[in-house]
Amino acid sequence: MRFSDLFVPRWQNSNPQIRIKAVGRLKDAKLLAQIAEKDDDIEVREAATTRLESLQVRETV
Repeated sequence: MRFSDLFVPRWQNSNPQIRIKAVGRLKDAKLLAQIAEKDDDIEVREAATTRLESLQVRETV
C-alpha cells in the first residue's frame, strides 16, 4: 500500500484487489465505464464491465 492510497477513493487504490472490491459497490455507470476502459489491470476492467452490465439489467427490469 502506498501512502497516497490513504487519500484517494478505493477504486483508485494501487492494489488491484481493493479496486475490484470497490468497483463492486459503485453505482455510477459513467465512472464504471471509465474504469472498464482505462484501468491498468485486466481483472479490474472485467469487474467494472460485469458491474456495469449488472446495473443496466436492473434498470431494465
